[in-house]
Amino acid sequence: MRRGLQLVLKFAAGLYFVLVSLYCLLAFLPYTYAAFIKTPPYAWMPFLVSHQAGLYCLAAAAAMAAGFPFAAPRGKSTIAGIGLLAIAGVYLAWRPFLPGLQSNNAAYAWSLVSLLPLAAIAFWQLRRTKIDGQDDAPLFGFSGGLLVAFVVSLIYGIGARVRVYGETQRLAPHGLDVEIGLWSFLSHAALAIVALSALNLIYLLARKSPRPRTMRRGLVGAMIATVLSVVLVRFLGSAMSFDSWGAYVYASTFALTLTLWGFLLMEPFLAEKRRTSASGQHPQLSKGEVVGTWIVIVIVTLLALGSRWVIGGEDWNGFVEGTGALLFWIAMSICVYRLWPMRANYSVTIIVAVLLVSAFVYKGLQSTEIFWARPMGATDDDISLTLEKYGADDASFLLARHILGDGRGEACGDLCRITREYTNIRDGRTQTEVRLVDDLSPAPGPRPNIFVFVVDAMRPDYLGAYNSRVDYTPNLDEFARDSVVFHHAYSQYAGTSLSEPALWAGAMMLHAHYLEPFSRVNGLEKMLHADRYHMVVSMDEVLKEVLAPSEKLTKLDMDKQLWNQLEIGSTVRQAEAALDQQSGSQPVFFYDQPKNVHQFARNDVPSPASQHWQGPSGMNSRITYEVHWVDTCLGEFFNYLKRRGMYDDSIIIVTSDHGDATGEFGRLSHSTSIWPEIMRVPLIIHLPAKLREQLVSDDSRVSVLTDITPTLYYLLGHRPVRKNPVYGRPLFAETKQELEGYEPHDLLLASDVRAVYGMLTADGKYLYTTYDSPAKSYLFDLSADPNAEHNILTRPLKQRYDEEIIEHLQTVGNFYGYRPGVGSMIASAGR
Repeated sequence: MRRGLQLVLKFAAGLYFVLVSLYCLLAFLPYTYAAFIKTPPYAWMPFLVSHQAGLYCLAAAAAMAAGFPFAAPRGKSTIAGIGLLAIAGVYLAWRPFLPGLQSNNAAYAWSLVSLLPLAAIAFWQLRRTKIDGQDDAPLFGFSGGLLVAFVVSLIYGIGARVRVYGETQRLAPHGLDVEIGLWSFLSHAALAIVALSALNLIYLLARKSPRPRTMRRGLVGAMIATVLSVVLVRFLGSAMSFDSWGAYVYASTFALTLTLWGFLLMEPFLAEKRRTSASGQHPQLSKGEVVGTWIVIVIVTLLALGSRWVIGGEDWNGFVEGTGALLFWIAMSICVYRLWPMRANYSVTIIVAVLLVSAFVYKGLQSTEIFWARPMGATDDDISLTLEKYGADDASFLLARHILGDGRGEACGDLCRITREYTNIRDGRTQTEVRLVDDLSPAPGPRPNIFVFVVDAMRPDYLGAYNSRVDYTPNLDEFARDSVVFHHAYSQYAGTSLSEPALWAGAMMLHAHYLEPFSRVNGLEKMLHADRYHMVVSMDEVLKEVLAPSEKLTKLDMDKQLWNQLEIGSTVRQAEAALDQQSGSQPVFFYDQPKNVHQFARNDVPSPASQHWQGPSGMNSRITYEVHWVDTCLGEFFNYLKRRGMYDDSIIIVTSDHGDATGEFGRLSHSTSIWPEIMRVPLIIHLPAKLREQLVSDDSRVSVLTDITPTLYYLLGHRPVRKNPVYGRPLFAETKQELEGYEPHDLLLASDVRAVYGMLTADGKYLYTTYDSPAKSYLFDLSADPNAEHNILTRPLKQRYDEEIIEHLQTVGNFYGYRPGVGSMIASAGR
């Protein structure tokens, strides 16, 4: 009981320092500073900030109660330790640093400093522990590792099949499933052999040391820290494009701290094992211990099978599922070797031989997969995409694949350097003005009310207006029949933090969070002020940062503490109350970006299970339910407008800021990658009857979200809209000739998180994407391959599209006055 209590206290004390460090790192990185620090999605984050000093005191008290770093005998070290903790507590009470963090080097420094107390405490305590003595610890048998590999691959394979069945109602395996299952086992087996070979070599080397246990612990700790550091560096690079020396320093420090903390937590159990070994006893497990071990196996197996449901939509870039898979490997390995202690006494020669033969066989199979893996694809790229698609449902296989360095990669070189220079720009100050028309004066004609709904992460194929299989959006289907539906609409940005500002600006954005002062580039806000609109706006996480204060602004949803609590039903009820108070003389502009469909949504809407919801097969059940809820709320709001006589003569726009990848093609989430299902958006525009009679549109052309603000300019009579490669274009015109005067051009696409860019050809036929970490590029013919499953890239085409991406980045940078390598924005007035 006492040992368990001490374990809990040590864990709680260490957790505080780890969370503070991670919070500071999120503040240092520009995207996460905007998305997580300034507008936190989790309640624990503002709680940690506002109670930093108090939580520190609790962590320090837990450390002292657990007996570290103040183990007996009491003396100078005890007094010094208590003194240092007290000084730090006084400093935090006087000047807590979390509330004032900015996205700068100070935040990075604090991320490292916050780890030092935990690392120092753990190192000091472990150093005091006496562990030397006779050491005859046997080596780990390779058969046990292969058994663990088989069990892990089987369990996660079953979990993947269950998820596929939930989406397709198809359970029976076929040849492709068998081949992927075998490859999954081989990947896990290769990883197990590498890990066991390293451990066994460490054990053999330690035996030759005069202090074998100390040597063994040090080498094992170094191996664990190195592996954790490599994994973390890869994650920071692939998820955040954070790939500088700072990433390596933080990853190494964080990995070393976690390793020391882990050894500290496990020390009581290791000490018990040493005492048993010193007594010369090697007792068999009791019946209760065997039953307990099996119970642990059952629990971790159920957690692995249900990991997707346990995590829900909280995973970002697969980090949580990957961490869960790693913990499952460790837990299953401990249980298997506990029940079946398969020990061995290999020589160095045998270990090295097993390692080399395994590597030869594995790499040989990998290099010849084009011949034996025909069911997975006809080319290396097709096979890689097939395995990545499977990995979206099997987190363990995906993690093993990444650790082994499998997958398609390429040299990035100058392209990576250039794209990173234009990504996550810290200093977003600009003197540039976005001027969509030469003279923005009050509109000469009527000023209709404008209602804009940007449903965050809603894909067009989840609406009946775009997909005949959908039967759960009757209100939006009716709205579409009374409106203009654009079937080739895209977002140029894969995430909200750039997509929403670009929509308001009516222009492409510099990759900064955010341009300052944003009022200079906010084309939509300028028009609304010029035409004396009263703005009724749901204040989401972006608009809180970019909208200028105004007396003609009614703010909605100010009661929401977290951005993912924004819910359309609540917002439209507030909007109706605000509209009831408005006089009829002033036109109204209403804007809402609800988060119902978003993967991180947290609201009071009844769950799909409670409503016994069944969506169409092959579609994400949660999303179909949330879209249905959005449809119901919009239908009620449209009826309200009709009762008020405001519907027919209003401009009403329904769209999304981006789509989402839900796993059906082996891709998940958004923001960090560019795929068709992420970049395609719905775009439905209702016009007053008189306007619609006078105007033409062309649905065959590609449209983007930056076209919305220029379209509103045109509809209100602010003409002509200026032509600029950075600006959007009006989607309506009085004549087809005028509309065609805005010539289509290839579109630059971008992640809002990292250096991932793409090009969509003007006709919407070809999609090219390039990633910086790991470096890889794809080209898809969307006319023949609408879901982007077959890469057709050649070296000449890659060079052509890379040059085009660089040219577009320079065009945007020049427009806003940005020069890579210059510490601040260059003033560039008169644009």
